[in-house]
Order: sequence, then structure tokens, then C-alpha cells
Amino acid sequence: MGSEVMWLGLVALGGGLALALISLVYLLLRLHEAELRVRAKEAEHEGVLDRLQENEYRLRTIIESEPECVKLQAADGTVLEINPAGLRLVDAECAEDIIGKRIYDVVAPEYIGIYQENMARVFAGEAAVYEFKSITLKGRTRWMETHAVPLRDARSEVYALLGITRDITEHKWAEEQGRRHQTELARVARLSTMGEMATGLAHELNQPLAAIANFARGCIRRLRTGEVAPVELIEPLEEVCEQAERAGEIMRHARDFVRKSEPRMSAVDINQVVRSVVKFTEHEARQHETVVTLQLAPHQPRVWADSIMVEQVICNLVRNAVEAMAERHSLRREILIRTVPHGEDKIEVEVVDTGPGIDETVIDQVFDQFFTTKAEGVGMGLSISRSIVESHGGNIRAESRAGGATFRFTLQAIPVVLRKDERRYSLHS
Repeated sequence: MGSEVMWLGLVALGGGLALALISLVYLLLRLHEAELRVRAKEAEHEGVLDRLQENEYRLRTIIESEPECVKLQAADGTVLEINPAGLRLVDAECAEDIIGKRIYDVVAPEYIGIYQENMARVFAGEAAVYEFKSITLKGRTRWMETHAVPLRDARSEVYALLGITRDITEHKWAEEQGRRHQTELARVARLSTMGEMATGLAHELNQPLAAIANFARGCIRRLRTGEVAPVELIEPLEEVCEQAERAGEIMRHARDFVRKSEPRMSAVDINQVVRSVVKFTEHEARQHETVVTLQLAPHQPRVWADSIMVEQVICNLVRNAVEAMAERHSLRREILIRTVPHGEDKIEVEVVDTGPGIDETVIDQVFDQFFTTKAEGVGMGLSISRSIVESHGGNIRAESRAGGATFRFTLQAIPVVLRKDERRYSLHS
């Protein structure tokens, strides 16, 4: 009986040992599997790191070889990274000259506000394109254009601005040269117009000068008789003054019309410009038996414009209408000039005539340079008019209808909230 118990005990002990051995083997196998998984993860992690380093190297190589400035900026304007092209753009000798410094060191003072506004837009999550004037680290002035986008972290929060900046100085210079050329071309056209209207101007001047001479002679005659009281000369002398002022106004208007100067942008009353043109072209219209009627909208906003240039546009349209009706011997010769407000931001000017209209086959060409239907025309008036209108932020178009043609152009109105301080819109105030 005792041997049996001993035997059973040995069997139980052997079973336990076998079970423990099996458990140990199982644990070792699991540990080995875990070790293999860890090694696989480490290998995978190393592979990811290698790929990231390779991508970073490739990206840095691309950025450094990029011919235009690529930079990263913090929200306060600190330059975090910049490529070699960017260093050259700001005349930096080395990266330390600009990295860690604020970008405003190379932005012209008058453009810092604009730059900050656009940076704020980018850090608010928008993409932005903006131009600004730069003063490089060596004091050179350049014009820049930046395309900026926000960079986001894993939580989608913007942590930096990525900007690609290029030098547009030559483009700005060419743009300025083109603008100057267009201004001079417009002035030449005004001189040509003035030459064509010389007879009318002479007539307009002759009337006040003749009146001055007549009133002055009358005063002299009465003074020589010695039978006139001084008070009796007040009225004719006031008339002399009035006619002299009228002659001076005609000369001033002619001088302003052909002046050679930079565009003078200011808050302009478009109705007053229309009235000036009508007065200016009155003699020519009367010679061709043309009636000019005005329909001017009252209490409309002023426009941001050069009054002489806008006057040139309206003058071109009025004179074209007068000449078209005269050449075709229209029985009814009428011109209607209308001003129409379009909401808060635009004003439209219409010049409507009762002439022959415009051939539909050429209506799309009337604003092209050197296109003309006149026997002695040069085809520049409407082309220059379009350039002037577009330079003012508007557009111009022509329409033909039964019994005449209509020309319409728009100008930008000064917003209501800003009209109380119109002086700050003038470049010459």
C-alpha cells in the first residue's frame, strides 16, 4: 500500500514537472515570438526613419535648388528657414543674416502694414498672394510677390507660413513704363482733339473778349463826356469782370485738358465732369446742328478718378457721335448723356446718339488700336478711352440699335462709409 502511494506521488510529481516544462517551453516560445515582433517593429521603424530622412533630404535638395525664394515664417514674422535663392534675394551673406530675424527688416516701412495683414490671413488658414516693396540688407529697393500658404501640424493648427517669393522689379518697371507711355499717348490724343477744336475755342474766346472790349469802350466814352456818376459804371465794369473770368475759365480748361502731368486721382463729381465736357464741345455740336441733352442722377457718390482723363473719354464719345451723325447726314441729331448709379460701388455713364449706329460685323473691333471708320481717322480715340477706363477699374462697351449707337462705361464709386473723409483718397491732398 505504501509503495502504491509512493508510486502515485512520483507520477504526480512527474506530471507536474512535465506540465511546468511544457509551460516553460510555451513561455519561451511566446517570448521569442515577442522578441521577433519587436525586432520586426524596430526594423520597420528604422525603415520609416530611413524613408523620412530620404524624403527630407530630397525635399531639402529640391528647396535648395529652387531658383525662387522659399521660406518658412513664424506668426511674429521670424524667418525659420530660407533657401539659398532667398538669401540672394535679400542680399544676405549667410543664413544667420536672416534666419531667426524678423522679415520686417527687409520690408519697406510703408508696406509693413500690408505684409502683416496678409500674414494674419495665412495664419487664419487662408492662402494669399501679395506684392510689397523690399529694402534688402544692402539697401537695394526691389518689388516682390509672395505666394503664401499655411503649414499645419497633426492637430490641424497652423504653425508656420510657407512662402514662395519672386522678384518682380522688372515687371513693375515695364508696367510703369507702359503706364507712362499710355499717359503720354492720351495727352497726344488730347492735343489732336484740341487742334481739331481750335476754331470752336477761338469762337468761344472771341465772345467774352468782344464783350469786354464793348463794355470797356462804353465806359470810356461815358467817362470822356464827364456826365456819368461812378455808380453808373459799376454794372458795366462788373460785366467786364464776368466776361474776363469766362475767358480765363476757357483758357484754364484748355490748358488743363492738354497738360503734361502724372494722373491726379481724387474724389470726382462725375456730373460736373459731364457738364464740363458739354460746355467744352458746345460750339462743335452747335456747328453740326446737334442737340445735347443731359440726364444726370442726383445725389450719387463721387468716383475715384483723374477728372481730365475721364473728361477725355466723354469728350471722345461725344465728338464721335457728332461726327458720325454729320457724316451720314442724319436728319435727327441728338445726343443723350446719362449717369446711372449701380449700387454702392459703381457709376455708369451712357452716351446715346441718333446716328447710323455701328455695323454688327465691326462692333467688336471699335476699341482696337488703329481701327476707324472715318476717312481721315487714326483709330486711337476709342482705344485710348478703353485704356483710361480700365486703368480706373471700370469697363467700356458699345451697343448698336435701330436709330443710333450707345457707349457705356463704368467707374468705381467711393463707398458710403468712406465718403466723409474723401481727402485721404487724393494722392495730392
